[in-house]
Amino acid sequence: MHARGLAVAAVLLSLAVGGDDPSPWPGGEPPSDDELSAAIAEALELFERERFEEFLEAAEKGEDAEHIFVLQEDVDDGFWDLDQLFRFGDSLFGHVFRPSDGYGSQGVPVPMERVHHGRSGGLDSFSCAGCHSVGGADGAGTATQNAYLRGDGDDIETAVARNPPAVIGLGFVQALAAEMTRELQLQRDEALAQTAASGQAADVELSSKGVSFGRLRVEPDGTVDTTALEGIDDDLVIKPFGWKGTFSTLRRAVEDAALVHFGIQSHVLTLGHQLQPDPDRLGPGPQWYDPDGDGRARELEEGILTATAVYLAMLESPQVIPPHDPGLRDRWARGSALFETIGCNDCHRRELVLLSSIWEEWPDTTDGDPVVVNLQLDGEQPKAGSRVQLFSDLRRHDMGPELADPHEVSASEIQPAVFLTRPLWGLAESPPYLHDGRATTIVEAILAHGGEAEDSRIAFTTLTPDEQADVHVFLLSLSRAPRLRVPQ
Repeated sequence: MHARGLAVAAVLLSLAVGGDDPSPWPGGEPPSDDELSAAIAEALELFERERFEEFLEAAEKGEDAEHIFVLQEDVDDGFWDLDQLFRFGDSLFGHVFRPSDGYGSQGVPVPMERVHHGRSGGLDSFSCAGCHSVGGADGAGTATQNAYLRGDGDDIETAVARNPPAVIGLGFVQALAAEMTRELQLQRDEALAQTAASGQAADVELSSKGVSFGRLRVEPDGTVDTTALEGIDDDLVIKPFGWKGTFSTLRRAVEDAALVHFGIQSHVLTLGHQLQPDPDRLGPGPQWYDPDGDGRARELEEGILTATAVYLAMLESPQVIPPHDPGLRDRWARGSALFETIGCNDCHRRELVLLSSIWEEWPDTTDGDPVVVNLQLDGEQPKAGSRVQLFSDLRRHDMGPELADPHEVSASEIQPAVFLTRPLWGLAESPPYLHDGRATTIVEAILAHGGEAEDSRIAFTTLTPDEQADVHVFLLSLSRAPRLRVPQ
């Protein structure tokens, strides 16, 4: 089961940072003795329940799989509340997949594959939590947990390396991206209507939340020239998940991760495979409902995709936690100012404003109502607030040849040197750094920047050693709230 239930009590310790800085504890006060006792009791109760479930699985095979089986129709009917959906998602995140779940393909035990084989992926782990634990539950992964994607299944040089990022705060990221998408598409649609009415072509500058995405050329006949777009696909959809910005929603990111890391296929994917076969990704099996040919249909129900997306959306958010020491606090303040002076804030935007904290998680294949989540109130605390200190612009940038993936791609794919601006919140708790984990320290990561970030890298190198240390101190404050841990 997931490490949260075994070791972490849902209580935050006050950092007593003083001044006007936000405290991770609501109201800025440390928890009382009663609150601490209640949190410890809750954590111990959860520990006992999960241990009981482990014993039950040992005694009755298949019991564990019941905790990751959720029908979308039951979600539509309101059979499960938010807390129950959160628990289902938590179970999936910690579930150890087995051949009986559909792990692998062709119905036979498959050895772990350190290097993935093409688009179908590899078998490089047994659980999500197994690669997302650095810095705490739902954290990042170490360099040894890198995934090696789209290789030949054997030689690491044929693959592209990806380091597992932390997954806390993602509900806010998803909601910000959706708001930006709507604004950009509205700008396009309004321009189309105006040019159709006027009969005159127009150039439209696209921006959302202060972030520029280039421009469109709109013709009166409805033709749209997208060649001058910057950092976004032609559909104007912000895709904030994946190192290159490839998924717009959490459910799609979860679905893809289950497929490429465990060989677990969602029912939504197989339904799509029925209409438009994709054997390179899903397998050449003769039955559309079992394309990997392992004899296991409906390996991942749509309902558990919904539950896991809700779970991820309800997790805590990273926090800015300045140091206690007065001398370090001064260095932190100087580093915060230098972060903007040298241009880091141009891409790693300190904050993006979220207009609504209400997120609706819609189903894929049914006509049911969405699950509604209040990102500010529902789930774990602390939360980001309306001014989300994400430290990202949620657009793609060319990072130069040194950071580029080693393999060429087609003109229609995201180019090797192009990556999404990685959100820096939670940075201190998520080493190593960069998309392939090549940087062991924050400073190493800064010095590896190139391309569109070259000017900022040079500006950093021209700082004095003390000023560079000030920036480093500031970046180390991008952390996550500490939690009281209960010994196992």
